[in-house]
Amino acid sequence: MMFRRHIALLVLSTAVSVLHAQDKSLPDVSSTIKGNLTLPVPLGIPLFEAATESIGQLDGVIQFPVWKGLGLGAGGKMTWFAINERALAPVVTSGQIRRGTVYGKIAYERYTGERTYYEFNARFGASTYNFECPTCTEDSRRTVFHWGIGTGYYLHATDNLSFGLTIGYEADNTRFSASDLGLESFPGRIETAEDNIFQYFLVGMGFSTRLRRSDDNARGW
Repeated sequence: MMFRRHIALLVLSTAVSVLHAQDKSLPDVSSTIKGNLTLPVPLGIPLFEAATESIGQLDGVIQFPVWKGLGLGAGGKMTWFAINERALAPVVTSGQIRRGTVYGKIAYERYTGERTYYEFNARFGASTYNFECPTCTEDSRRTVFHWGIGTGYYLHATDNLSFGLTIGYEADNTRFSASDLGLESFPGRIETAEDNIFQYFLVGMGFSTRLRRSDDNARGW
């Protein structure tokens, strides 16, 4: 009986040692610059979805590791929506809505192999909405609280450069209404304002470059 216990302890300790060695062999998390090209899909805001069309979102952030994969960063993004002329004609025939966002980021990164890793993140900051159309006024421009969560899975193309698929959710603490476009009501609709705040589902492609020397090329980056 004692012999079996010793064998079991030996197997367990060996397995732990192997797992520990495998973990040590994986690349470490380093400081990075990340960028994303994302398509924001409105969620639970039917008036905004009917009145606009998503063009895209550009996002950039720099982040630094703090402790065991946990990192902090800061970044910004710009989002564009085109006004749907078919939904608002003949009152509004052209225009766009721009959203600029600055934020702080908390992220957790972990390598799953020598060239693959994932990230979970949360973001908190402020978004500024700019409404541009023939009937829009400066009164519609406003800055509000922004937050979001997201994840991504990346594959290294070189030692420092990687590409990945990202998804996420984000929200801004303000509601869309007809007055944002200088209107008293939306054509063909009774509702004049959204019940929910601005919120979006995000899907896109991202890149990440590590801020460290590399042996991939002669320059060392």
